[in-house]
Amino acid sequence: MNIENDIRNVVEHAQYAGEYESEDLINKMTASGRSGLAVSIGGKEQNLLIFIDGAVEGAALLGNEGNLYGDKAIYLCNKNLKYKIYITDKNIAESVASGCRIYDKGHIQSSHLEEIPEIGEQKKGRGVIRLQIISEREPLAGARVSMRKGRQLLLSEVTGPDGIVAFKLTYGIYDCIIVDRSGTVHKYRIEFNDELIDTIIEI
Repeated sequence: MNIENDIRNVVEHAQYAGEYESEDLINKMTASGRSGLAVSIGGKEQNLLIFIDGAVEGAALLGNEGNLYGDKAIYLCNKNLKYKIYITDKNIAESVASGCRIYDKGHIQSSHLEEIPEIGEQKKGRGVIRLQIISEREPLAGARVSMRKGRQLLLSEVTGPDGIVAFKLTYGIYDCIIVDRSGTVHKYRIEFNDELIDTIIEI
């Protein structure tokens, strides 16, 4: 799939319609019922959202370690990004979306990324969480491991030969999202409340 070429071709011939935060963009496109392609601004990776008749029907995440498409891209979409939106004909948007279709629309709802409520007095501090990813009893190299808290995608690393990644975080509850080399997505919720935590995750 050469979606990068598709993006360039669409942008060259589309009507530029401004820059928006992701939630504003989704609300405006829903209200307008128009089709188009939104490209994220800044960041190490490029997020792409494809709208058809005002609804997000496709997504891609383009990065140095490889690309993700469809539902897998939405799992790692940072909702704090700004996007440039390009309005296109519906058939053009459908053509781009055909290779990165979203099937589980729950991923793009605001409720999916709401902050996790914390009850009672919370322990405050900062430390390091070290994760070793295991598959079939062996360390898994080349897996993309990301930490999300509420709406924000905080950090992302790729495992080395030992299957280990480490993140420096404040204490709290996080969603850990692992994308293995086959592109399968695994989600875990982790409570982090110590200066150093070593955890093994078997997928």
